[in-house]
Amino acid sequence: MSGKPKSGKSGGLRSGTAGGSKVTTKVVAKPGAMARRTPAGLVPNMDPIPMDRLADGSLAPKGYTMRPVVAAKNYDVVSFARAMNDDFAPRVKKLFDPERKAAVEAQRTGVYIGWRLPGQKFDCQRVSDTSLCFCGHLLGEHAQYNGRSVRVPCAQTGCKCKAFQWIPSRPEDVGEFWHQRRRNFDPTTWRAKCRCKHSHEQHDCTGMKACRAKGCSCSAFDSNFLCAACDKHWEEHETFFETEAMRVKEGLPTGEAYLPFAEMPNLRNAVLTGDESDDSAYLALTGGQGHIPISDRPHGNDAVFSPGGGNSRFRPVYD
Repeated sequence: MSGKPKSGKSGGLRSGTAGGSKVTTKVVAKPGAMARRTPAGLVPNMDPIPMDRLADGSLAPKGYTMRPVVAAKNYDVVSFARAMNDDFAPRVKKLFDPERKAAVEAQRTGVYIGWRLPGQKFDCQRVSDTSLCFCGHLLGEHAQYNGRSVRVPCAQTGCKCKAFQWIPSRPEDVGEFWHQRRRNFDPTTWRAKCRCKHSHEQHDCTGMKACRAKGCSCSAFDSNFLCAACDKHWEEHETFFETEAMRVKEGLPTGEAYLPFAEMPNLRNAVLTGDESDDSAYLALTGGQGHIPISDRPHGNDAVFSPGGGNSRFRPVYD
């Protein structure tokens, strides 16, 4: 048997029976709002949501913005990334600018510096003088080197580093792109970390690289990240200093083939200039004075992909 409301207002307690069980419902309404009956009981009327009519005639909540999705011409990740990002080319240039600098420097000096797995036929990272070492100093702050150097010690006073070892200096280097979307994120504070949760700068730069943080029992640096190119841990890689002749003998890319995305002209142009259609920088590198040699392999966006032919192992991450 149904009970009567205890108050004549639109809010309060309302009781009744449902399936033999007594049910009590609390109703809250805005002052002066009329209530309406629903299967769940007595509820207040909601204010209507203001709507805007878009250019195509459809309706959307007022204040909402919609970005049209342009269908990709080809069913591949690059076309998809291009369709989803209006600033695709400038973002590619920013992401690969350190490697662009390293590739151009290598063709100018004849000294190639790569970070990769031993025996691998492509570099996971191209290295330059502005690249960071595990010890916390840049390569340019280490001793002089050449294409046959094996161990390049740090030249900074008090540093015990005996050999340059490239370490990621940006979250993008290890595929952690989400950091850039965090409010007030300062990229200069990011450091590659060990599984003990302490950064590489808190570990010894020699031997097994034990952690120096107070109370930490970590005896060796064990990266808590993976290489964005090969999905292997940092400690499985090595930094190689090589001449062009050494790389040719090992079947590694040199010259024009050493440029990021050398096998994909549109992306190569994006890395060099920030514009997929602008090949001026590439032509200057391959046709100007002191230019890098052009290989005789096939070119074009539909050319057969080869990991050993300048493969940058690009893995786009989308918003």
